[in-house]
Amino acid sequence: MCALATAIFLMVAAAGFWIGHTISTDAGKIAVDTVPSLVDAGSAMTLAQDNWLRVQLLASTTSATEQSALIGQIGANSNEGLWRDYGQSIYDPEERQQYHTLLSDRGNYLQLREEYFALIRNGQNAAARDFLRDKLAPAYERYRDVSNRLFQYNATDGLIRAARIIWISRLAPPVLGACAIVIFAFGLIAGMRGVLTGLNLASRFPKK
Repeated sequence: MCALATAIFLMVAAAGFWIGHTISTDAGKIAVDTVPSLVDAGSAMTLAQDNWLRVQLLASTTSATEQSALIGQIGANSNEGLWRDYGQSIYDPEERQQYHTLLSDRGNYLQLREEYFALIRNGQNAAARDFLRDKLAPAYERYRDVSNRLFQYNATDGLIRAARIIWISRLAPPVLGACAIVIFAFGLIAGMRGVLTGLNLASRFPKK
């Protein structure tokens, strides 16, 4: 009886350790990995979209002053630091692979954008519009798509971890409570058994 109660107690202790470790691990990854990644990726995507609007405006204006101002704003609105920070909070191989794809597509887009700027500076607006449509826009779409995939990857990962924490938090109290009751019942039964055994032995001796 005591051995069984001890075994149940050890099982409860192991379950409690697993629950605590799982919640701690998931919560830690959400705080250290998922949330910073979502913030960095979302901010980087916003800056990229703002710059893309300015890039398209360049081909529709003939004022050299306005074109120079737009190019200056695009340069000042860089998201390079955000993507660099994003790379420091990657712990999953799949995410790391997608991140390398992002850097490659972003680098290709930026290189083509510089060629586009050169056409604008040289007053070749018609050629710039063709370049924008045929080369720069497809490159930006590839860059944007992989950015979206990274953002969605972290959003999905965060939801899975949060759901697991909520599920365990709801399940743990009744399970551990039921196990505690079982342990108490075994202890009570063992104690009562000892008492009854003692009384039985005492009744066998004649009273003086």
